[in-house]
Amino acid sequence: MIALNRTQLLGHRGARSEALENTLFGFEHAKRLQSLGLAGIEFDVQLTFDGHLVVFHDDTLQRLCGNQSRIDQLTLKEIRRQLQSGHPIITLETLVQVLNASDAIAATFSHIELEIKTHGRTSHQKLIQALNTAFSGAEIHKLPIALTTFDRQLLQQLQRHPVLKQIPRGLLIRTPEALTYAANSALQLGCQQLGVYYPLLTQAVIQNCHRYGLKVSAWTVNDLEVVKQLVFWQVDVIITDIPTQIL
Repeated sequence: MIALNRTQLLGHRGARSEALENTLFGFEHAKRLQSLGLAGIEFDVQLTFDGHLVVFHDDTLQRLCGNQSRIDQLTLKEIRRQLQSGHPIITLETLVQVLNASDAIAATFSHIELEIKTHGRTSHQKLIQALNTAFSGAEIHKLPIALTTFDRQLLQQLQRHPVLKQIPRGLLIRTPEALTYAANSALQLGCQQLGVYYPLLTQAVIQNCHRYGLKVSAWTVNDLEVVKQLVFWQVDVIITDIPTQIL
């Protein structure tokens, strides 16, 4: 067990190394860990051909379903026929309902990061419409969700949107080049946090972000010594595949 102090621990895609990623089974596992100190979860959404948001990480179904089709090529009806080791692909709407269920421990999660996946084929207009539909419902606003993405064009559009600009947002960073001006970029895009690939982080980087009022989320950390170092540096959030080993 590691003393996390003020650092929040999130389960990556539910708790990826402990239960199948981005599935209800995985999120139920993460819910049970809340009593041990798990602050929340991170998960991904992708846009289907017919404009629905499904909870899935990869562009294609190959790794998890053995199907080479891309998510954006398939309708929701077609995607619902696919199984990940016996588990269905779920929609964002379904996950929100589960997290808000009256007996759901996860209703009291303190932080949830929803990563919006995009690619060169993404229709940002269609994606914004889907996100607007999702966040027009009352249920999703009960959850402490922050929208994160690498896509700066998307963040610009979220910043201008009358509804979605109210949702906390985070810019994701994976390269040293992107990190150089990341704090300024995040502020210009109206973000409240940076999500940084953890080997790029130093105490100075974290302190600089805090100086600008930006929280720092470190992904994906599975080394216990690195977790201890990041906690000492006062990182705000750690995303991990192995929450049970840390808690």
